[in-house]
Amino acid sequence: MNKIRFGIIGTGRISELVSWVFHEDEALQAVAVADVNRAAAEKLAATLGAQIVCEDYRELLRREDVDAVYIATPPFLHRDMVLEALAAEKHVLCEKPFMLNAAQVREVMAAADAKPHLKVGCCSCRFHDVPSTRRARQMIEEGVLGSLYRVTFLGVSAAWRVGAVLPAWRNDPAKTGGGNAFDWGVYDLDWLSYVLADAWKPHMLFATMGGFMPLSEERRPPAPDVDGWLAAEMLCEGGLSVRWERRAAEHGPARHLVEIRGLRAGLDLPMIPDPQLPGLVLHAYRGADELKSEALPEAGPEWRETLVYPLRDMAAAIREDRAPASPPRRQLLIHAILEALYASTQAGQSVPVAAGEEMQ
Repeated sequence: MNKIRFGIIGTGRISELVSWVFHEDEALQAVAVADVNRAAAEKLAATLGAQIVCEDYRELLRREDVDAVYIATPPFLHRDMVLEALAAEKHVLCEKPFMLNAAQVREVMAAADAKPHLKVGCCSCRFHDVPSTRRARQMIEEGVLGSLYRVTFLGVSAAWRVGAVLPAWRNDPAKTGGGNAFDWGVYDLDWLSYVLADAWKPHMLFATMGGFMPLSEERRPPAPDVDGWLAAEMLCEGGLSVRWERRAAEHGPARHLVEIRGLRAGLDLPMIPDPQLPGLVLHAYRGADELKSEALPEAGPEWRETLVYPLRDMAAAIREDRAPASPPRRQLLIHAILEALYASTQAGQSVPVAAGEEMQ
């Protein structure tokens, strides 16, 4: 198997967490690392087994021995780096959030459309490649649940102190695009898009949002200017309604549950690892009046494999000449929903999800 040779741009925590896959997956090879902090780049390169270290990412883009780039920098740098990588004839895998807004996504889409031989994807697809998730999508497509009418998505994160243990740029909307919605919400929306498939056509949204909540006067949130919680109702074409809620666990335990309900049956499953619900549960009637709940054998998510799935998928997309798991057009819908989320919160009323003709 010919290895896909990656250049890694950015040496933050996520690059460290996925570094093991370049040693264990025969389809991947790290050949170069770029970061303005040369010491950090040298450290990561040693971990990856990469021979080349650059302080300027443009030097990495000029290298002929780099097939694809993995961009793991703060979001405000993504647009320029993705566009320059495409201009340099490199396949691109970009960390989430993909861009700061829908306008930037459209710029990338235009550049990518001009070079259809190059693959562009985003890491917000991390939770697609989970047995329980893939089985849920299959059951929906096969009609096991019947017509879908309601989805409830609840994500409660244990890490309420968003700025206490993370870099300062994570608390600056100008550099991140937003708070919890851009940090975790992009995963939620990408996952819903994958699992619900053709049923996922949101066109109206009503939402409320707020900041991270203080536990006390002495323990005030370190990031008062970014959103810490959201609650939204989305109406899809065809009548499906989706309740989406994400918050930090200020006043209760961390937990995660997605309930998918159809006219024939329902499913419960988590998007992220949750020991309280490790896999997939099917609820269906047997006969006229006996409701049965059955735990299906497909395993739920676990962190190690989900973190590296986008890299593996990108390598496979290049070899198989197919679209990656989360291409720019999916990102356009994600960013359109995010923009509707903030617009609805500000207006105090429902707003349309304006993805535009590009989604056709």
